[in-house]
Amino acid sequence: MISISNLVKTYPGKVPTPALKGVSFEIEDGEFIAIMGRSGSGKSTLLHQLGLLDTPTSGKILIDGKNVATLSDTARTQFRLQRLGYIFQEYALIAELTAQENVWLPALAYGKDPHHCWDHAIQLLGLVGLADRLDHYPNELSGGEQQRVAIARALINSPRALFADEPTANLDTASAKLVLQLFQKLNRELKQTIVMVTHEPEDRQYVDRIIWLSDGSIEKIEKVS
Repeated sequence: MISISNLVKTYPGKVPTPALKGVSFEIEDGEFIAIMGRSGSGKSTLLHQLGLLDTPTSGKILIDGKNVATLSDTARTQFRLQRLGYIFQEYALIAELTAQENVWLPALAYGKDPHHCWDHAIQLLGLVGLADRLDHYPNELSGGEQQRVAIARALINSPRALFADEPTANLDTASAKLVLQLFQKLNRELKQTIVMVTHEPEDRQYVDRIIWLSDGSIEKIEKVS
């Protein structure tokens, strides 16, 4: 499904900073992958390349056979909206919108039927255990609830892959466990492909494989389950 070949990301400056140094690996359809490593190892940089939030310096990113690394900015935005879901550490919900409206919005941006999307948003909030929070605003929700709204939002356009950047970093232990169990449910029951950056060693119990990064290079790829 996703094939990364010799991916390089160098940040310009007086002294250019290499963040990724020729990274290559593949992700199969339906896998739950964790990207792990020390701070500064390139975890979030790699996820940003895969999620089309940034442009690599060189190398290929093939998603369903299409080299998305060469797309124009407009085409990248459209591809990301149609085919990918992204979950941020800080939730990135719109404060003035209810939970249902936050989930609904990306489907409207895609041009889908508003009434169908409204019903779909209700279904997805039910899926993540928030059927009783449809009309609540972000400031009326706990951190864990906000992150589950963000997960529902990421699912609204039926993405081929979900990318999650340290999604439990701001959550307490109980909320973090709920989010990870939800990811595992989506992966096992819906066969949703998930790529997650995490720094928590205990998160390994939820994933299929771990890609370990060190100083912008792959240190090892570990099969977990």
